Amino acid sequence: MVRLSLRVAASDILQNRERIKLRRRRGRGRATQRTQNRVAPQIPIEEEEAMHSSITCDARHIPLDLLIEILTRLPAKSVLKFKSVSKFWLSLLSSREFCNRFLMVPSQPRLYMSLKDRRFYSKSLLLSSAVPSPFPSTLEFDQDLTVRRMGGFNPRFLHGFICFMYYLNARVYNPTTRQLYIIPLIKESDIIAEGRDLHYDPYTIQYYMGHDPVKDQYKLLCTIFVEDMGKKRSEYWVYVLESGGSWKRKSVANDFHPHEPDILALCMKGAIYYCAWTDTYTCVLVRFDVRSEGFDMMQIPWIEKLTTDEKTVSQIDYGGTVAVIDITYLKETGTVDLWVVEDWTKKEWSRKTLVLKPCQMHLVITNRLTIRGTNLKGKVILFPRDLISPFYILCYDLHTNNLEWIEIKGIPDSWFSKDEDITYFDVDFLHPSESIRYLESERKIFR
Repeated sequence: MVRLSLRVAASDILQNRERIKLRRRRGRGRATQRTQNRVAPQIPIEEEEAMHSSITCDARHIPLDLLIEILTRLPAKSVLKFKSVSKFWLSLLSSREFCNRFLMVPSQPRLYMSLKDRRFYSKSLLLSSAVPSPFPSTLEFDQDLTVRRMGGFNPRFLHGFICFMYYLNARVYNPTTRQLYIIPLIKESDIIAEGRDLHYDPYTIQYYMGHDPVKDQYKLLCTIFVEDMGKKRSEYWVYVLESGGSWKRKSVANDFHPHEPDILALCMKGAIYYCAWTDTYTCVLVRFDVRSEGFDMMQIPWIEKLTTDEKTVSQIDYGGTVAVIDITYLKETGTVDLWVVEDWTKKEWSRKTLVLKPCQMHLVITNRLTIRGTNLKGKVILFPRDLISPFYILCYDLHTNNLEWIEIKGIPDSWFSKDEDITYFDVDFLHPSESIRYLESERKIFR
């Protein structure tokens, strides 16, 4: 009842304010009697202020923990709207403490699809759909969350935020608040300053987003790699996502080898993990501690010698433990290898091999697949590398060794007819899916 009363009272205040604004606008000119009859009932300023004072007073008399618990159960749109009720509510709902509590409330994961036209960035799309549990046989995108200059290359998802690449720059987007955080270019980079032709003499640049749970800070890690005449070079940069943030170059130990990073990363337990290649046949798992900003790596003990173009691997959250999944032979033999990190300090791995059920082999033999959904705790998402119609994803439960086929609808038909050389797309899950936190202008709880 308290939650309902607060929500209704706050809604009444906002509605009354709109009525007063409407009344004032209409009262500036001469209105006919018919127009006057249609105007919403006039509410005196004193009455509106009394209601405003009443809801603020009521909120202050409720224990803070109970008030936060009540408000975290409301929809994100309602919480964002209620910031305009009073200064107290604005301070409360904008605080880190409340935003973190709101993020912890169970919510449905969402499936996102980024569509990019390489010739016209303005035609990019970001589509989204809620994903019920268990996974249905069909999902249809029901939201278009596209914003101008958002970009669309290599989206990474963390705690309700999406990190994109826009040309060579990073963008961090919150689809709930619609805030777009534009990250400056790394002007001090030696590799970028060389002015290379990205078509004939390219370098690799990747951005990863991580979270330090101790200081409650979000950071971007940028890895820049280039190879000249067989000589490999890497640069590592860190950006704190707070007001006044700037890029800082990080030094590494001599035994931390230059490497070409993969596009995917996993953030868990205060660290960023990503796969990388130190040479043609050597794949490593890189670990970046978000708080200390220190690096480490351990080599994945492949038995066979395959190149980066021949391997299809990614790091995943395997029930709370970091693992590397290898689906290189899924199409030919139906096998999936899991390399689970048993002890990072001792560089110890364990290997598990899964064999797909024969009745499900027809789902994987048609198209080359890409790995996503690496944060789903024991599940991964596989989808075709080409944008085909009908489009689909495969949800692979690694614990039950079961594969589910899910058709994806709601993609504009025009994208299926575009030349594949100018079309880029990506699919992934965001969970938790809603964050009301702004990366700048954060406030402490007003007590």
